[in-house]
Amino acid sequence: MDLENFKKAYAEVAKKKESRDALAELIVEYVDPKHVTQDIVGMFLDTRALNPGDALVKKVRRGIEVRQLVPGQTTLSSQLTVKEVVNYNLDQCYVEVSHNEWEIESGEIGTVDDIRREMTAKLSDFYVAKVLNAMYTLATINDSQNFFYVTSPITRSTLETAIDYIADVAGSVKSVVGRRTALAPITKFAGYRIPVGGVEATGYALPVPSALEEIRRTGWFGVYYGANFVSLEQVYDNVFDRNPLIKDNFIVVIGGSCGEFITYGDTREDQWTDMSTAPPTWHIRVYQQFGLMFDRMENLAIIRTDHA
Repeated sequence: MDLENFKKAYAEVAKKKESRDALAELIVEYVDPKHVTQDIVGMFLDTRALNPGDALVKKVRRGIEVRQLVPGQTTLSSQLTVKEVVNYNLDQCYVEVSHNEWEIESGEIGTVDDIRREMTAKLSDFYVAKVLNAMYTLATINDSQNFFYVTSPITRSTLETAIDYIADVAGSVKSVVGRRTALAPITKFAGYRIPVGGVEATGYALPVPSALEEIRRTGWFGVYYGANFVSLEQVYDNVFDRNPLIKDNFIVVIGGSCGEFITYGDTREDQWTDMSTAPPTWHIRVYQQFGLMFDRMENLAIIRTDHA
């Protein structure tokens, strides 16, 4: 089916309210905000999708011991114990919009699919900002081991020191995350390497052709010093006030298993029409329960770059 025939078929379906409701239900099943947020937040933390009735607790099993065997002895067993480490406190967020139903039916402000996709994007932005703001609480001058502070754009030595530290403490670096404005200076040195025994200040960096070609062609890089880099677009509270939700001068180096993000139950949606107004007002609301926990903050490092 070509695009023109598809548009005609879509318009025919949209004429009747029953057909529009059926189409809306199909869209709800296909565009599930829970999957989108799991994918995005999963770049930073371990994620789980829990259902009602699942235990909201993180447990540790212990008591398994290895003993040396002496021939002829009666063997000993270890008593398994389970310790509840922490309980989750669930929070709930929602996105709700409303508009003149006549304009919704005419498609003047877009289709229900368009509106729902934008709501889904806002829900994703909220989760990302929530996770990052929790990470920023680590960023104090007193936390010398996990906190790196420079009064200039990010430098090679500071970045590599932070990555080395997290790789040693956590066993691996899951990702390095920050605003593009904070990560952009890395493109100036990501295409070069310092030879063994060399010093960056002496200017004897050797070019890496493949990395330089990637930066020249795309203006960006994906991997540096063995770590994956994730550049985030700025998120604003609304289009008028434009208060940023992600800090521009912080870079987060995330190790494995530093915390966990959970969703509890399916993403729920309500749609209704308020007939008390003329014309009627159409409403749609999407909401979900979630939980967030950082139980190993030592697996996380913050780089703060303050410069004019």
